[in-house]
Amino acid sequence: MSDEEPKSTEISIGDIYDNLSAAPVPSRKEKPKTTEEFEEIEDTASENRIRSSCIEVSGDIEYKNSLIFKHHPVAAGIKAFKNKSPIFTDAPVMAAAIAFRIQEENSKRSRLKAADVFKNTETAKPIPKIRAVPEIICVADHPKAAEFAQKYNLSVAAAGFMIYRDDIKNSIVIIGKDDSALLSVCRLAERGSRPYLVLGFPAGLNTQKDAKRYLAETDLATPLITMPHTKGGIEAAAACFVELMKIYEDGL
Repeated sequence: MSDEEPKSTEISIGDIYDNLSAAPVPSRKEKPKTTEEFEEIEDTASENRIRSSCIEVSGDIEYKNSLIFKHHPVAAGIKAFKNKSPIFTDAPVMAAAIAFRIQEENSKRSRLKAADVFKNTETAKPIPKIRAVPEIICVADHPKAAEFAQKYNLSVAAAGFMIYRDDIKNSIVIIGKDDSALLSVCRLAERGSRPYLVLGFPAGLNTQKDAKRYLAETDLATPLITMPHTKGGIEAAAACFVELMKIYEDGL
């Protein structure tokens, strides 16, 4: 019996990419109420924690009013962490920013613990560090991503998400840099590869804001957190994700 052929990365670019770079932004539509996968909750306190975290790393008070939360992203993130869902990012610097943010948070917790012990050793309470993060997969690092990107004139991250199209279902997707990758994730979600949660934060003056608008106004009920206009970026995306981790672990 011959060995099984490896899974092909070949897809119909006409069907899936669908002229992505030139796609018009859809108009806002009222979506009829349907049964949601996640509970109908208004977790304002947790959302405010995320806003505060983004303000802290950016120094921009506008995050207080401009962050967009749709389809209960906090509940979706908690479910993803409980299920040990995979986490996908668009660029190596995005994964590095998350790791740095976690390290920074744990260092801060260690300092707080030391200060508490110094004040009163009898009443000092342990301040647990953030637990180990599930593996973070950078789609641009896939060995076929660069070849696929060149063949179809895509960004490497957009190509990587298409290669991982079957794996991003029920995952957390974090995009802090590549707007075409964010559009690709939206189009893949429309075709059934729907993540638990999308954090869409590419910053820039041009197509970046259109990609975020597409995410925010799509008819799909995919939980999401994003920032309109030109703001966002890797640091804000990392702060958002790590604060979600803290919210999940605080509830354990």
